[in-house]
Amino acid sequence: MSSGEEHETSVSVTDQPSDEAAAQDQSEKPKRKLEIDVHIADVGPCKKHLKVTIPRTEIEHQFNESLGTFQKDAHVPGFRPGHAPKQLVIKRFKKEVSGQVKSSILMASLEQIDADYKLNPITQPQLDVDAITLPDEGPMSFEMDVEVRPEFALPAYEGLKVKRPVKEISNSDVEAQLKSFLERYAQVVPKLEGTAEIGDYLTADLKFHRPDGAPLSEVKETQFRLQPELRFQDGHIPSMGKVLAGVKPGETREVEAQLGTSIPDPELRGKTVKVDVVVHDLKQLRLPEANASFLERIGFDSLDELRDAVRSSLQRRYASQQRQAVRRQIMDALIAETPFDLPPDLVSRQERSTTARLVSELRQGGYSDNDIRAREAEVRANAHEITLRSLKEFFLLAKIAEAEGIEVEQDDIDMEIEALAARTDESARRIRARLEKEGLGESLATQILERKVLDHILTRVEITDEAAVETESAVETLDQTATPAAEDVAPAAEDAAPADAATES
Repeated sequence: MSSGEEHETSVSVTDQPSDEAAAQDQSEKPKRKLEIDVHIADVGPCKKHLKVTIPRTEIEHQFNESLGTFQKDAHVPGFRPGHAPKQLVIKRFKKEVSGQVKSSILMASLEQIDADYKLNPITQPQLDVDAITLPDEGPMSFEMDVEVRPEFALPAYEGLKVKRPVKEISNSDVEAQLKSFLERYAQVVPKLEGTAEIGDYLTADLKFHRPDGAPLSEVKETQFRLQPELRFQDGHIPSMGKVLAGVKPGETREVEAQLGTSIPDPELRGKTVKVDVVVHDLKQLRLPEANASFLERIGFDSLDELRDAVRSSLQRRYASQQRQAVRRQIMDALIAETPFDLPPDLVSRQERSTTARLVSELRQGGYSDNDIRAREAEVRANAHEITLRSLKEFFLLAKIAEAEGIEVEQDDIDMEIEALAARTDESARRIRARLEKEGLGESLATQILERKVLDHILTRVEITDEAAVETESAVETLDQTATPAAEDVAPAAEDAAPADAATES
């Protein structure tokens, strides 16, 4: 190949012609190591910038290989296949040959970089293939950014001391949960006398105000159940039940709302704002009579059988809460011992999947739909911090799993799906279909891996049982937000870059 030949390419990597026989022959031969120059620089948390240079000798070698493939099978008028002159094949197929040369060199370079430098990428490299050209003379070069796993020492976890909350389920706990269960089948009827109590339904306007008193937004005639706490999609009112207890239709009460840290307007993130609650109407629940007819309709033979089912549900929930409490103590200790940073754009991209994963975990823990909605709203309102924590936990546990040789087998996944099917009265096939449809298969495998690692850690920590302290209170959740939609808010300059990066990815 003379230096004057043109080898411009406009063919993408995925559009190259393939030869199965040649590929098979290549796979049987040991791959030749390329003489390439790689410069790697740290450009941020978990991000490296690579500049790769391929010398002309490697380009010439690959060009001759690719040309040989084309020359062997080329159909050129006037010549039998494989007998066309080399220069004629170059002239007729230079675009295709150049495209294959670029594709082959790129693929070989990436594979060699992966083998030589063990970068442990966590996403596909950010490489603009179309911008890379095969030069007529001299070396070929390209640059790319790679997000890699954070680098930190294996955290020490042996001998950690944790406290495990223990609670016995009393008959009063069962009766309270039974009442909550029966409320699913209750009627909502007008409350014509008295004032609002916890558990009643209110129809009200919620008028949110900025910290300076200016109007922020208004939710008109929304109906919600009065519980100690009210959550919405970008914040919560922790004192809702306390402030509104005793209110009558026509009255207005002022409460304080705590906005989340992931709302569109950066000036309002994490701020406390005033809310005027204008009450229009009161309703209350009328519970069904738990007679034989009702019990048969919901699938139980007796009230005692229903109580047993309620007790089992409570046991699963308390077991899940107990495990979560121990898990948090362990992870708090590991995170404190092993600080590391993560790129903001990585966290932003993971926010949606974090919400889906946490909701899936709550379903498996036996939580009610109301509890799941409340937790989901909390996650959405503070998605960045919760996702950052979740990612740090994942990388720490993955590091321990790698060091201890802990892996997830297909049998682990099958057993988890069977257990989930038993708890939810769904078929395993339906659960598999839902996991696949919602893209949660990898999330399930991650949950299993983290649980196996935690089980391993628990054999090496000191656990002390202590009486559980009731800290949770009932929560009501609204689908509305307190702040305007994202498109109505212009992002601050310092916040624009992570948002753009997340969009591009």
